[in-house]
Amino acid sequence: MNDERLSQAELDALVQQFESEEENDAQAETDLDVDHFLTPLEQDTLAEIGNISMGSAATALSTVVNKKVSITVPSIYMSTPGKLTSSYPVPCIIVNVEYLQGLQGENILVIREKDALIIGNLMLGEDGSSPPEKIDEMYLSALTEAMNMMMGSAATAMSDLFTNSIEISPPTTERRNLATDPLSEEIPKQDPVVTVAFRMEIEGLVDSTLLQIIGVDFAKDMVEQLLPPETKAELQETEPAEEPALESEADSVSWEDLKREEPQAAHSLPGLDLGNLNVDLIRDIPVRVRAVLGRTRMSIENILRLGPGHIMELESLHNEPIEIFANDTLIARGEVVVVGEQFGVRITEISTHPKRIGSIR
Repeated sequence: MNDERLSQAELDALVQQFESEEENDAQAETDLDVDHFLTPLEQDTLAEIGNISMGSAATALSTVVNKKVSITVPSIYMSTPGKLTSSYPVPCIIVNVEYLQGLQGENILVIREKDALIIGNLMLGEDGSSPPEKIDEMYLSALTEAMNMMMGSAATAMSDLFTNSIEISPPTTERRNLATDPLSEEIPKQDPVVTVAFRMEIEGLVDSTLLQIIGVDFAKDMVEQLLPPETKAELQETEPAEEPALESEADSVSWEDLKREEPQAAHSLPGLDLGNLNVDLIRDIPVRVRAVLGRTRMSIENILRLGPGHIMELESLHNEPIEIFANDTLIARGEVVVVGEQFGVRITEISTHPKRIGSIR
């Protein structure tokens, strides 16, 4: 019995080893603190990009699956492919998207297989309640088509946000069991990556998390292209853990501040002067949004003749975009879609930012 006992020296060595491992784990967590890689402004900007692009993607998916789809405002943190596989030790669908024009880089989307099966089931015309247990080629093809539509819509939204044409390659999809397979063959498992986590809900069927994995350099490049020159200069002179400041202010700024105080910065609009306009004074005023199918002119005599079954001809042509007004200002054009039992309008064209901002003077 005495021979099986550890000596005090051996016990001390084990305790020291355990404490050393805890310190290493704590150091690793500190090293992955998002503030060590991205400033708060960069984080807010990336969240806004994700919110706009994936919001558009959700609308596209809603149309094809005939279910309400929502993808919420994301949270951003730092991780590594190795940590992500530990956090998601389940079969997942890995979607690779490469940016070819306007932006140069790629990102990875991670969707749990059980959620992907429901999307595939809906794409195949089923109700999503009885998907198979494992994805096959037919379901993977249906999911790939859904991702193609979603990311195409996201790229269109980003083109408007960046005021620059952004093109992507067709997304590729692959099944991987993250309990045994690496997240990516190209990214070393210990390399830090920006992780954008979205909550994805599909009406009555899915309530899950969708991950977007972006390289640190690519994330910073997106932010740099979106922000104006003066803010870029501030960003380069600021340590990553500190908030950058606008040239005329000492206080820190966020993406929301930029949208309120510097619409030119938030939307890359050179030469647009808002003068003394304070958007905060009007941001809570209700605005009536209406979609106009078409117009026509009629005399009172003809209006009085209207009755059930009468066809009233409009000036708009068949398949012509529907106009969307905020109060009496044209802000967008779109097309009619059916979501569940309700009609909606999918926005296909946004009025230019200078015209929209200029119209509120």
